[in-house]
Amino acid sequence: MPAASEPEALSRGSREVVHESLQGLVRQQLEMLVMPTLRWEGDVWAGIFMALVINLPGREGGQGGSSEEEGAEESWRSEMQLDVPNLGSFSVALWLHQKTLSIDLTTDNAGTHQRLEEGVSSLEQRLNALDFHKVQIKARYVTLERHHDDSG
Repeated sequence: MPAASEPEALSRGSREVVHESLQGLVRQQLEMLVMPTLRWEGDVWAGIFMALVINLPGREGGQGGSSEEEGAEESWRSEMQLDVPNLGSFSVALWLHQKTLSIDLTTDNAGTHQRLEEGVSSLEQRLNALDFHKVQIKARYVTLERHHDDSG
């Protein structure tokens, strides 16, 4: 009977080993099972880095009505980190819920914040021309403070 246990051992061993080049992909697929979030990082154009996170609508089981399902389909959230030459680094958080679009632009650089703030009204006008019920855009400046443990 040693021949019967050999394939079993090989099968068990192949499940435990994931080639190094596939570990990131396997990790992403496992994360998708737990939290429906898509992540991507890379250069959008030469010299423009972007990190993108898309939170997909949750699908809860049960006998919910069609209005609940429609509400879930009309709602999504996405986050991006951009580093744009001649502008700087900033994050963008987008929320779309029942045709209301909210955009938060956040940076820790005063010059970048000023340039973002100058473009908010133009961006709002362009987005209001689309089929949204409401568009809300905020440019925020946050200072990154280091927290020290004073208990010590």
